[in-house]
Amino acid sequence: MALNDEDDDFDFSDDLDLDALPANTLQELESAAIASTQHQDKGFVNNSFIPYQENVTLQNGYGYTNVPPQYTTQNVPPPADSDYGDDEIINLDDESLPAQAFDSHGPRMDSFAPVQPQWAPDSAAQYSQAGQNHYSNQHVQYAQQEHFYEGTTVEMEMPTQGTQVDTNQLLARIKKLEQEKARLNREVDAEKSKVMSKSGEADIVRRRLEAATKEQERKIAALQHEQNEKIKRLNADLEKMKRERDQIETDKFFTEQSLAREADKAKARRNLKNAPVAKSNKVVSMSPSTTPKRHKSLPYRGGDGFDDTDIIMTSPSKSRDRKAFTPKQGGKRKRQTVDHSPPPALQFSESTEGPKLKEEPSSVELQLDPTLLAKLQKEDHRFELFERFVNHRSSNGDDRVLEALTQYAFPSKPEKKLSSILYDQISDIALEDDVHVLALKFSHVFLSLWGQCLKETYYAPIYLILDGLQFILACEPCTTAVALTERALPLIIDSVDLVAVPIARASTNPSFLSARDAPDQVKLRQEIDVLDCLSLMHVIAISCVMRSDAIMTFWQIVPFDHVLILLNKAQPYHQIMLMLRILSTSSLSTTLGAIVSADSAPDQQTKRESDLLNRLTNLLFEIPKPLPEPNNATPPTPYSAEQIVTMRLQVLELLKTFAIRPHGSSTLAHNPYVLARLIRYLDASITSLYRHPLSPTHEPTVSSINETMRLVYYLMKAHPDVDIRSKLSAVQGGSHKYLVSLTRLAFSEGPERVLEAGIAEDVSDAAHELLDRGLSPEEGEGLLRAFAPQGVGSRS
Repeated sequence: MALNDEDDDFDFSDDLDLDALPANTLQELESAAIASTQHQDKGFVNNSFIPYQENVTLQNGYGYTNVPPQYTTQNVPPPADSDYGDDEIINLDDESLPAQAFDSHGPRMDSFAPVQPQWAPDSAAQYSQAGQNHYSNQHVQYAQQEHFYEGTTVEMEMPTQGTQVDTNQLLARIKKLEQEKARLNREVDAEKSKVMSKSGEADIVRRRLEAATKEQERKIAALQHEQNEKIKRLNADLEKMKRERDQIETDKFFTEQSLAREADKAKARRNLKNAPVAKSNKVVSMSPSTTPKRHKSLPYRGGDGFDDTDIIMTSPSKSRDRKAFTPKQGGKRKRQTVDHSPPPALQFSESTEGPKLKEEPSSVELQLDPTLLAKLQKEDHRFELFERFVNHRSSNGDDRVLEALTQYAFPSKPEKKLSSILYDQISDIALEDDVHVLALKFSHVFLSLWGQCLKETYYAPIYLILDGLQFILACEPCTTAVALTERALPLIIDSVDLVAVPIARASTNPSFLSARDAPDQVKLRQEIDVLDCLSLMHVIAISCVMRSDAIMTFWQIVPFDHVLILLNKAQPYHQIMLMLRILSTSSLSTTLGAIVSADSAPDQQTKRESDLLNRLTNLLFEIPKPLPEPNNATPPTPYSAEQIVTMRLQVLELLKTFAIRPHGSSTLAHNPYVLARLIRYLDASITSLYRHPLSPTHEPTVSSINETMRLVYYLMKAHPDVDIRSKLSAVQGGSHKYLVSLTRLAFSEGPERVLEAGIAEDVSDAAHELLDRGLSPEEGEGLLRAFAPQGVGSRS
């Protein structure tokens, strides 16, 4: 059946022979109708047809690139009986042709041109147009042509009608996806930061664990070493005691043997004396000049050439050793009476009466009292101290102390020397069984002489009195020094103030320079040795530490002003150092330094403690200068840098001692200047490592850096309520010094460091932890870029 151009698309005339249609035509039409309602994403499967695909690639993390389909055409040669001539024929059986290639008038040749445009994210209009070209032309009107090839059945699937893409929706979708992507990136960065933070915390915990393990192993090794040494000492003492016991047993055995022999001899003499003498009427005597009578020769001695008289005569030595025997008497012997009365008492002094006859010992063996033997064996040490003191020489010469005292006499009694006064007072001391009580009384004799010297302003012999007291306390236990506290401390303080107060006044007010350099004051400094006085004070303080009541009494006697005066930078270097060591004993449970009197204001103790801490922290920056002598034109030699650093390190040790107890730690943390000055000193010390590399003070400077950082870290950890930023405002540029010093310490790790050699690992960890607590991540990254070595990443 042929189709005419002027006819309708479908001719339902009656002359249509329905019976001529194949049997499966209806089924095929139903299948084509059903297929036309389905959305098809793929074209016909054929090598000549490339289906439309969206290749989405990520460019720079944002846009997409769409690759449109590529179409190809085929020039199908027309059949022999074709009515269309040599024009291009499109084979409808070829599945490689897309539906878009046809419109209502026939094939579109421009649709078969291979186009491969690249769609950028900023070309949204092109993207929308491409979508429309793809989805809008997906349906083709099917027509029946009468001039098809004979026997050829055309079956095509109708593509579904695509929905037109809205450009605004696509842009909104892209924007939403970009926002989602940004949010996901932020979450990824946050998770990475958390992971890095946890990794850093784990690293810090691991290093702390390793440090704690090493410290524990070191302590265990030290305890084992100490235990082994103690065992060795105990074994040595045990061996010594065994030898002494064996020696005592040996001496006892020999003593018992000697006593037994003497008792036997005495008994033998008594028996010999009490034995009666034999009486005989005829006394036979033989003169040595008389020729002895010749005896008969023995039968077996005949012809040997010797006289028999040699055998008969007895050797004189044997006759002496022969024991005497009691001669026989005609009558009955009378038994001797035994006197059981006690022996007469011994006399220790010669009697004024005339010589008496020697009493014969009793016939009974002497009974020795064990108590008497124990007293005889006991050594008396009461007079050993006096014996040693007699030979003790003074510190200013070769004379002994007692001999040197003969050169001085009080102005009130110039005719009586100090040595005579000392002898008189010693003779009045009653002898005590306890040698320590005797030494204490001996010390009070010297203290009485010292008090008299201050009373009469006679200071020349004070150095001898100090020599005597220091010698006695060196030989005695701590209890003796504790017993002298209440009497000795006022004398020491009064003597020191005579020298120290004019020096401190002159340093603060130049008008007192003339009084300091006066001849009388110069002579006073020569006669009173402040360092010796403070040494005695230090001995007493160390002795009182073992008893809380004793050390509290000590610091109740010492006035606060006396301590502050001795910490003035104008005082001599060694006196400041000794006063710092004395102050290390003042850290009590409720007080620091001296203790004010009970009748003072309630907050007076707190104010005085704050003054003490301010004075100590000022020593971290002040430089003591030697005291010039008025009569010496040459200026004194300044103190060395090593001495200055050592003094500041001693100040840090004292502050650490104060921080051990809760009261001291709280006082240090809440003081308005302590933390700020510690940070300032820390920054100055670190800067000095770079300004003066490998100087002689490198080692003590590094030690002071370690101690300062540990103290700051401990105070901030023990008192988290303290606002460090508000404290840093007390010094100029405090916040900057804080960040710079801690950052330098935090990044001072590594074996290649030279200028920072000696800085402990725990100090670097402490600095890093404080930085993490007070800095934001951005600030931390900035400090890392500024201070970290090249190639070192940020730490968490």
